[in-house]
Amino acid sequence: MSLARDILDRVFFPNRDFHAIPVLDGGFSPNRRLDDAATLDELAGVDGICVDATGTVYASAGTGIVRYASDGFSKRTPFAELDGAVGSLAAHPDGRILAAVAGRGIVAVGRDGKVAGRLERAGDAPLSCVTAIAVLPNGSIALAEGSRHNGPDRWLQDMMEKRPGSGRVVVCAANFSGARIIADRLSWPSGVAANGAGSLLVAEAWTHRLLSIAFDTGHVDVIAKNFAGYPCRMAPASAGGFWIAFFAMRTQLTEFVLREDDFRRRMMATVPPALWIGPTLGGHVDYREPTQIGRIKKLGIQKPWAPPRSYGLVARIDGQGNTFESLHSRVSGAVHGITDVAEAGGLLIAVSKGHGRLAGTAVATGGRS
Repeated sequence: MSLARDILDRVFFPNRDFHAIPVLDGGFSPNRRLDDAATLDELAGVDGICVDATGTVYASAGTGIVRYASDGFSKRTPFAELDGAVGSLAAHPDGRILAAVAGRGIVAVGRDGKVAGRLERAGDAPLSCVTAIAVLPNGSIALAEGSRHNGPDRWLQDMMEKRPGSGRVVVCAANFSGARIIADRLSWPSGVAANGAGSLLVAEAWTHRLLSIAFDTGHVDVIAKNFAGYPCRMAPASAGGFWIAFFAMRTQLTEFVLREDDFRRRMMATVPPALWIGPTLGGHVDYREPTQIGRIKKLGIQKPWAPPRSYGLVARIDGQGNTFESLHSRVSGAVHGITDVAEAGGLLIAVSKGHGRLAGTAVATGGRS
């Protein structure tokens, strides 16, 4: 039955990745660079980050946006309070901060912290699940919407429901006019970045891929596939290419559950989501959560190479999807659930939503490591 299902899946879902989960080697070789990074701030629920033209750092947490003092992270002050959970942030060259608000679309916030504009709809549907925002070289704005069925906080439900992809990529003018959909039916697009003048890089989480999408035609090229984790937001890297965050890692057990539909449906119907067999962002422990044998502590120690329920990973890639270097917080670490990344003041800043932490480390000078 499983073989027949596999054959039907390949016929009806040709874009689904059937390769085994790759091992972490080459540019993805494990290390402790995220665990060894300095803790710049601890902020419960931190999700997104951006840096404006003056070098000021903004971070989102809950329904608010905070701003850090220009001399570093010694002081943070409230910048804006919005009408929904705030996720991705982007700084526009005109001084506005663009914020993705769950169920509300995109909100532009002026320098005074007040709402200066909104984009709430694209095409025939509201923008209820914006996962990533990018400002393009000409000042226009690109955004990724993960799903038309679930909000950002229901990412695990969306993954387990296995619906046909309903995510979109939308481009609009700097004043939010002329919103047009350049790609549709994507499986939880969760990261977007300008890749030169004519195309976007888009991270598609549930298919573990990196796409290149042409602005004008909407033509989609798959430039990297079968990542070992679920990719999300991206940011330009001063040493070349892009930083890309992975909010969780794939495991053989999760892949197995995704293929066993009867078990998966019963699990979703009878077990609280926090205890599902699947990835988490980390930061909490429940004695009832599913554990593979490899994750059992021995002598009080959890092996860093154990199957990860949560993990921390950031990688630097080029526009063709090649990996230069990566930073890890392994299974035994405490910088998991990386949802965003940015550079500021010579630091690479990783947002650990799982552990409510901003972790900073010196930016590498280039090449592979």
